[in-house]
Amino acid sequence: MKKNTWLVISILLAAALAAIVFLFFRQKDQLDKTTSELETVTTEMEFQKQESLEEFEDLARQYENYYINTDNDSLLKLFDEEKQKVQDLLQELKTVKSTNARRISELKKELGTVRTVLQSYVVKVDSLNRVNGQLIAENEQVRKQYEEASENARIWEEKSIELDEKITLASMLEVGQINITALNSKGKQTTRLKRIERIEICFDLRRNITAERGLKQVFVRVTDPNGKLLESPRAEKFPFEGQNLGFTCKKEVEYNGENTPVCMYYTLPEAPSEGIYTITIFAEGNILGERNFSFQ
Repeated sequence: MKKNTWLVISILLAAALAAIVFLFFRQKDQLDKTTSELETVTTEMEFQKQESLEEFEDLARQYENYYINTDNDSLLKLFDEEKQKVQDLLQELKTVKSTNARRISELKKELGTVRTVLQSYVVKVDSLNRVNGQLIAENEQVRKQYEEASENARIWEEKSIELDEKITLASMLEVGQINITALNSKGKQTTRLKRIERIEICFDLRRNITAERGLKQVFVRVTDPNGKLLESPRAEKFPFEGQNLGFTCKKEVEYNGENTPVCMYYTLPEAPSEGIYTITIFAEGNILGERNFSFQ
């Protein structure tokens, strides 16, 4: 009986051992399978992390030295802030464990958001630059048109001034031949110095249809051989080129645009000396004529 008991026990122990061995190998197979699956998942997660790193680094390189050409300081500041975000996200991704799938996924989403924002800034800058380019082109066109208009205005002004000068010249009074006659006390012509008491100065205001009609103040200056003015008794003056000049005699003449004869007289304070005298005729701020004559 005792022998049978040990036999049963032995059989039971053998069965238990076989069951344990069977369970051990079964669990080992399951563990190996799980380990293999875990390694596969880990490898996949590491690959995804590396892929994400490359994506971050590409974006960082893309915008690292990217310069947006704009004078908009606010836009430049926002652009730089987004570029810094890329660097911050990249740095965090390098340190996060590859098994932290949730955080990696969140970082990838943030990266996508940053990429979209950066691209929107680039598009906005390009749009602003196009508008600025159009404005610059339009401003350049306006500037050229302004310069062209200014140049045309300058040319027309020069022509106008030239025309005014021509009109002024055309409307200036002119005198014909100036005749000088020496007279004695009786108003008779004489050539003897001691008998000369007066001089007669005669000339014509020439015909000029462009000259203004009306009363004209005509002034005559006579200088002796020493350049001294034979001055009128009242020592009066008339304006000429910013100065007040003395004169020998003057006359108010009614001028109607036609040839108008004028004679003026001057009584000498003393007998004239021999030599060359100069006579100059003025009217309306202009010199109308000049002539030298002599007493001998």
